[in-house]
Amino acid sequence: MKLLKRKSRTFEIQVQEMTLHIQAATDVDEESRAAALSFWEVLHSYSIRNPDFRASKRPVTVPADAPEIVREMAATAGRAGVGPMFSFQGAVTDHVGRFLAREVNEVTVNCGGDYFIQSRRRQKLTVLRRPGSSVAVVVPANRQGVGISMASGSDRGRSEIDGLAVLAESCMLAGAAAAGVRAILPKENGLQGALAYLKQVPGVIGGVVFLGERIGMAGGLELAA
Repeated sequence: MKLLKRKSRTFEIQVQEMTLHIQAATDVDEESRAAALSFWEVLHSYSIRNPDFRASKRPVTVPADAPEIVREMAATAGRAGVGPMFSFQGAVTDHVGRFLAREVNEVTVNCGGDYFIQSRRRQKLTVLRRPGSSVAVVVPANRQGVGISMASGSDRGRSEIDGLAVLAESCMLAGAAAAGVRAILPKENGLQGALAYLKQVPGVIGGVVFLGERIGMAGGLELAA
């Protein structure tokens, strides 16, 4: 395919209040925007009909005739033990990444701290820590795509952590599991509990949590200088 020989280009698309940053060797800006907007409209329409889907902090069950992406979000968030909307930003990122992956072998889509990455080479992503220092996590090469969700202590409402990264089989699962970690950390022995939780969520590859000078790791996530 000629598209595979093109140099990667970077562009952005806006979907409501979200900005998606995309790197891919393809010229489908408008198609990507249309795909993301269509996805958002499906979710918005469904959440109006089923307010629990939008508001619940716990897993919810959706009917068999719900849209496919709604069922996937509910099932994915359920595996992480959280409400579906905790996987929303990751789901949008996944949706656009999967759309582009039909055209090219390598693509990166990120929205906030959520990433969909399909690549033939290992990559490094930087996790910012509250004091201003940083560390990189290694994203393995994967032809089907993987997801990663990251947060730093400077993120609003996430002051209990200094840095966080979760790597999973999808971006929506990474985001949902990251939400689970943030819910567990304030509890007694929260760091140990959060790491044990990450090991138990099906589809999570690994994660790292920074709390001051403490670093906790779970699963197969690799750090790099």
